[in-house]
Amino acid sequence: MLSGCSGTDFLNTVNRAGHYQTAKDVAYGPLERQRLDIYRPQASANACVIVFVYGGSWDSGAKEQYGFVAAALARHGYTVVVPDYRLYPEVKHPEFVADVAKAVASEPVQTLLEGNSLVMMGHSAGAMIAGLISYDAKYLQAEGLSPDIIAAYVALAGPHDYFLPTQKSRWTNIFGDDETKQVDALTVNHVTPKNPPTLILHGADDETVTPRSAVSLEQKLTAAGVPVTRKTYPGVTHVKLLAAMGRPLGFLAPTLDDVDEFLRRRCDGASL
Repeated sequence: MLSGCSGTDFLNTVNRAGHYQTAKDVAYGPLERQRLDIYRPQASANACVIVFVYGGSWDSGAKEQYGFVAAALARHGYTVVVPDYRLYPEVKHPEFVADVAKAVASEPVQTLLEGNSLVMMGHSAGAMIAGLISYDAKYLQAEGLSPDIIAAYVALAGPHDYFLPTQKSRWTNIFGDDETKQVDALTVNHVTPKNPPTLILHGADDETVTPRSAVSLEQKLTAAGVPVTRKTYPGVTHVKLLAAMGRPLGFLAPTLDDVDEFLRRRCDGASL
């Protein structure tokens, strides 16, 4: 899932450019993993702040590995926040979701949101976390915030409707053996007409999280009357979907262009 691989080092290196400013390791809580990075365009930004939640199967990953995603979005005029969050086995569900909600509610992020709109975005396990914050009001409400602050949700290869039965013991470790808790962890079980507009992107050749998950979420949202756009890319895998956001790999999939097009209808400002 890109985490810990040399590919992210390469993408982070080639995507360093002068179109954004960064603030690294900003505290949103007292714990070591409660830190975030901020990427701000140097030129005029549009009115959306994106909180990007990386994946890693809920037990791996670090914000530094996903600078290429934030850099790509910052070059298009978006302010981007990439938080770390605690991982299994240090914590279990829903603590990692609560960490990201705490990051959203933190003073640094709330300052960025003054006069701007919030977009939750994530890849893989991070898409599930971002989705729960977008759809399940209890996480933001626990931080004294209304879920109405979320203008849109962008899901890249998210596991929305099932956990792989072949890895049942693993999911039991992370999410508990109570079936009610596992149901509560799935994005599709929190779809209501109040959900924010949603973009769902998935690779047709994704064997880590199959495209069934994207279709299932789209069907639920459509039935609830929530504005939703789903795109499935032929020949694209779980990793390629996200890697395509970093130059020079945009030829792999139009991930960045489709995210930008979707958000442009909800954010002011022009692409840089």
